[in-house]
Amino acid sequence: MTMTADEVVRNFYEGYNDRDLDRTYEQYVSHDLINHAFGGAYDRAGWLAADQGLLAAFTDLHVEVLDQIVQGDRVATRFAMTGTQSGEFFGVAPSGAKATLTGTAFDRIADEKIAEHWSDSDLGSFMQQLTAAGA
Repeated sequence: MTMTADEVVRNFYEGYNDRDLDRTYEQYVSHDLINHAFGGAYDRAGWLAADQGLLAAFTDLHVEVLDQIVQGDRVATRFAMTGTQSGEFFGVAPSGAKATLTGTAFDRIADEKIAEHWSDSDLGSFMQQLTAAGA
């Protein structure tokens, strides 16, 4: 059965909740991914490693897709990631703080995989939530 573009992206984000990012990336992210997020600093392997670090620092992380808009092979997604910091994250020692990262992603789908990815998130607010707990 063929997945629609929005199903591919929704399943990708829900994969964080399953905690098996290797499987999620294999199933939903192209090996030839072009990732424009963070200035294009991450290829597929780098993006996966960053996300594994996120899960390691927030073992109860929960991702929710809030909205999606689809046009052809492109999907815009507004999401929220909420978790309690139990490990180091971007140099911030575990604070025990519960924090929410919100963002918007734009993905192009090819062959039922994310082939191209853009993302903007409120990382500053997220980091402030973590550091405010330790103040």
